[in-house]
Amino acid sequence: RQKLSYRRGLQVAKRKAVEAASTRDNPRVTAFVKWCRRAGIRLHPKIRIGREGSCAEIGVVATEEIGEGERVAHIPRSALLTCANSQAVRRRLLRDDVTAERLDSMSSWVPLLLAMLAEYGLESASTWYPYLQLVPNYGSAGPPMIWSESQRDTLLAGTSVLQSVHTDAENIARDHATIVLPFMQRHSDVFPPHLQSLDLYEQMVALVMSYSFSDEANPDMLHRTMMVPFVDLLNHHSQHHVELSFRDDHLELVAIRTIKKGEEVMNTYGPLPNASLMHKYGFSEVNNPHDVVGGASQCHTPPDIKHPHPHVYIHNTHTMHPHINTYTHNTCMHRLTSHTPL
Repeated sequence: RQKLSYRRGLQVAKRKAVEAASTRDNPRVTAFVKWCRRAGIRLHPKIRIGREGSCAEIGVVATEEIGEGERVAHIPRSALLTCANSQAVRRRLLRDDVTAERLDSMSSWVPLLLAMLAEYGLESASTWYPYLQLVPNYGSAGPPMIWSESQRDTLLAGTSVLQSVHTDAENIARDHATIVLPFMQRHSDVFPPHLQSLDLYEQMVALVMSYSFSDEANPDMLHRTMMVPFVDLLNHHSQHHVELSFRDDHLELVAIRTIKKGEEVMNTYGPLPNASLMHKYGFSEVNNPHDVVGGASQCHTPPDIKHPHPHVYIHNTHTMHPHINTYTHNTCMHRLTSHTPL
């Protein structure tokens, strides 16, 4: 009994340490950290969530040194935002004969996007409401897909990214018109008219493009593509600190090298060249070791150009690679383990 009391006391102390470090000035972070506890997400006690010390609007910083091999986060699969876990959408999708017949041929993003739209519409009644409150309103920042047409044509002129973004837009509009909108109209009790617009769908696609994870080993499309709370708060660097692994009933984020006190805990999208980073996330990495040089006859890169967001610059030190993934029915744009937003 004394040992059990001690363990409970230690768990409470660790939980309060994370909450105290993460909730200095952002009530949404406060609500999110408390939601993590209720959802069974276990976070390392030596981290802080917030803007301070981060390269972006929000990130995760080590408050003390974290050793190689230490578990930074444990996320039960029940906490993942997937179509399978969104009960309102799962039931309707499987019972909808028109859509169910097309599951195998459609993009694996579509079931997740329907779940995202439904949960977004539920607002505070959604299981994931505190998590969704941390999802950014991109405004002028974010992937090129949500930039204005004039910004894309000006800033991406002469690069392979521009054509990829145009291809994305065409595929997204087709999926919305042929699959998503008809499904929402058949189930307007969950998807009222204000959730049915192409504009909102494009915003949701941008979030999934920047934040989602895919477990390609999972044969169930409704589980395969997912939003992973907490993990997607980590920002990207090629010299990353952590890696995400998929287990039967949970996901684990583990440190692959020592994280020093005060360092931002960095994740990775994978060994992607700057063209892919720009296309999917709207930024490039200075001195990216995975960048490549394409033939001058294929594309060219303008000098350093200013991102639509006033505090982000795009450093084009290499020619962009012409072979990058797009939003298609047969290609998933995310690697199997990790990514983070800018």
